Amino acid sequence: MEFVLLLLVLLVIVVAMVASRFIDNSNPFQVQKRASLFSPVERSFLGLLEKAVSNEYKILNRIKLADLLDVRPQAADKAKRSINLKLNAKYLDFVLCRPDDLQVVAVVDLVNNSSKDGHKAAPDWFVSGALETAGIPYLRIKIKAGYTAADLQSALAAKLGKPAPVVEPLFKGLVKKGPTRPVRSLKPAVTPVNSLTPVLSHSQIKAQSTALIRAS
Repeated sequence: MEFVLLLLVLLVIVVAMVASRFIDNSNPFQVQKRASLFSPVERSFLGLLEKAVSNEYKILNRIKLADLLDVRPQAADKAKRSINLKLNAKYLDFVLCRPDDLQVVAVVDLVNNSSKDGHKAAPDWFVSGALETAGIPYLRIKIKAGYTAADLQSALAAKLGKPAPVVEPLFKGLVKKGPTRPVRSLKPAVTPVNSLTPVLSHSQIKAQSTALIRAS
């Protein structure tokens, strides 16, 4: 009797497991919305990158390496299959393009090497080698605090062989500027002793004043 009960219990458990698995697999869309498209670090970096490139380039995000590169026609079939698998498995964080024809100008990968398992902490020899072969400049920029748009402009200019941007010096506090016009002294003017203008005595000044009153 006990053996029969045990078999019934096991049968119920097996049926429940099969039923739950069947119910889960009945819906082909076992998905849910992600909380955010970008992480806070990615959003912050994207804002700086947009300021750095201004309207000079358009920024595309999370592009497959296969969207940028094609396998050479003369490659062997086995090599084509292997390379295509790698190209489709690699994603690039930011791709800079010309705004008029969307021609690729450069690729920027954001590197978080705060730990050994950080995002793209280890350089990917296939990505860097493939982009170098195709003649596409590739920048790996490490995450750190204090980045400015000017820092990214300088890094991009150096990689693209452009002149470094002129950065306005930043001054903290008030800056004392020189006078823009002559400054009048606050001290009373002192007539020099050897001046060409004659110095009159008190009696001479009084006599001149009397003469002026009579003349008027």
